[in-house]
This record gives sequence, structure tokens and C-alpha cells, in this order.
Amino acid sequence: FIVYVAYFAGQAVYNTYLNLYLSEIGISTTNIGLMISVSTAVLLVAQTVWGMISDRARSKNNVLRFLYVMSALAVLGFYLTRSYIPVLLLVVAFSAFFVPIVPLNDNITLEALMTSKWDYGYIRMGGTIGYAVTVLFIGSFLKDSYAPIFLIVAATMGICLLASLKMPQVQGHRTREKRSSMREVLSNKTLTGLILFNLVYCMGNSFFYSFYPIRFTEIGGNSSQIGWMMFACAIAEIPFLMLMHRIVKKIGIRGVLLTAGVITCVRWFMIAFLRNPSAIIGINLLHGFCYTGITYCIIHFINCKVPKELRASSQVWNATMSTVFSKLIFGYLGGIAFDTLGADSLMIFSAVSIGAATVVFGFWSKAHKEALKM
Repeated sequence: FIVYVAYFAGQAVYNTYLNLYLSEIGISTTNIGLMISVSTAVLLVAQTVWGMISDRARSKNNVLRFLYVMSALAVLGFYLTRSYIPVLLLVVAFSAFFVPIVPLNDNITLEALMTSKWDYGYIRMGGTIGYAVTVLFIGSFLKDSYAPIFLIVAATMGICLLASLKMPQVQGHRTREKRSSMREVLSNKTLTGLILFNLVYCMGNSFFYSFYPIRFTEIGGNSSQIGWMMFACAIAEIPFLMLMHRIVKKIGIRGVLLTAGVITCVRWFMIAFLRNPSAIIGINLLHGFCYTGITYCIIHFINCKVPKELRASSQVWNATMSTVFSKLIFGYLGGIAFDTLGADSLMIFSAVSIGAATVVFGFWSKAHKEALKM
């Protein structure tokens, strides 16, 4: 729980304020965009590599601890230079160590909880609390001076490292005797269908978090209200993290994903047409069920249905497709579309996309009802 609180607090600080720091030290918007593209492309390889290493490690915990240490060292490196190329390398290095922590930590948590009375949702709720509280108050602490963010992130990694020493040990299951191939995972049609549905959902999310705040200010919102909007998204996850295991038992994975798809479609359409900042903040409370439901179902499906020796790699593959890949594609194309078509048109496109994906998933999942049971 403490690991999740600390990690997502660090994520909130870094993701929210890195670009503002880079602009503060004189790096152009174009070059910042190039940094994001390069670091995202490197992540496609880095996440896969760390997943394979974790599956083969004697202790998955030690792999995670190594990533905490290297993330802290990389982020402190920003204090050593302000030149573009070294800063670019630091952004890439930090991303390669920091981002893969999420799926690897989920994998360790789920495996450790298999013999525990605790539910994943209650533990993962620490991340939501850490993110929500941090994003709400960090702006007032920084007071438009962004250099302290790297010390804060390094401190959160230190807390993660110390807390991880008390976590149950989880070993890698992939050995010479257990040579399961990733082909087994890639050939799992049910898992592939779930991940593709998640990819469509995350493409809309990627646009919302990357570009919609710009549109929000154009219709009268201010920076404080942006903070409240992001806080509303995060805090809405808490009740569903506590209840999702019961909801899945009652209506199943298929029911949760279909409901999440419909709600997300309504959310994007409403955001496209609403002009009142307070109403927009309120409608984003719908994020809670959708994000929690889709994420919970897929990572639990992997933990229950995928061979032990491939679980970390599978969690990483899901994270790569749903976050890194969607950000790489929709982040770049979304920026172009934002300038040419406008934010409202993109929100409508996002609504139509997830609506169509929900209909397709509804028909497709009928043939996979048994496979979707856990």
C-alpha cells in the first residue's frame, strides 16, 4: 500500500510538471515533443526487457528495487545539466526505469496476494490516494518554481525502496525447465481481445490527459479547476477499487467491460458538448468505474489465466499496448488533429471509437464467455 502511495505521488509530480520545468530552462515546445516521442519509443523495448528479466529472476522484488534506485539516480541527474542532449538522455533513461515499475509492481502484488486475505483493489487504492492528494496540493507547494520536483520524485523512490523491503518475496517462475514462450500469450485470443479493447479505451484517455486541459482553458476553465478536474478523476476510483471484486463476481468481466465502454462513450460525448467548467469536472467522476473496471479485469485475468512464468511479461505487454503504444500513436496524431479539427471533434471521435469497440466486444465476447470466467 505504501509503495503504491509513494510511486503514484512521484508520478503525479513528474508527469504534471516536467514539461513546465523543461520550458522554464529554455527548451522549446518542439524539442519537448521530440523528447516525449523518443522516450516513448524507447519504452516499447524497455518494458518488454524488464518483463522478461523479472520472469527469469530469482527474486522479482530485487528487479523492482533496482528500478527504484535507478529511477532515483536518473531523476537527480537533472540537477547536473540544462543542455538539451544530456536532458534528453535523462528523460529517456528515467522513463526506461520508472514507467515499467507499474506493471511489475502489479504482478508482484497479485502473486503475493494469492495466499492472502487482502484484495488487490484495497492495496491499489494507495496509488489513487497518493496521486489525488499530490496533484491537488503540489502546485501550491512549488509556487511556479519547478526544480524541486526531481528531489520530490527521488524521495518517493526512496520510500518505495524502504517499503519494498517488507514486501513478501516473489520469485520468477521462468527457468530452463519451464520454457514457455510469449507465443503462448500472443496466441491467447481472449487476452488479445481484452487488450485491444483496452487499447481503444486508452487512446481516448491519452488525448484527454494530453490535450483536453488546453481546450478546458479555452472555454473558461483555469489552472485551479484543471487541478480539481484531475483530482475528480483520481478520487472517483476509490469506491470502485474497494468494490470491484464484488462487481466482477456479480456481472463478470464481460459485464464490467461493456458497462465501462458505454459509460466512457457517454463521458466523451458530454465533454465534447459541455461548456460549463464545473459541469465538466463533475462528468469526469465517470472515470472511476471505467478505468478501475477495465484495469482490474485485465490484470486479474492475466494473473489467473497466464502461466506463472509469463505473468510479468504479460502484464508488461498489456501496459505497453494500453499506455505506451496508445500514447505513441494518439499522442502524436492527436496533436495534429487538435490543431486541424479541434478538441471537440476529437472527443466525439473518441466517443464513437469506444462506442464501436464496445459493440464489437459485445458480439465477440459472446463466443468467449467461458474463457472470460475467473
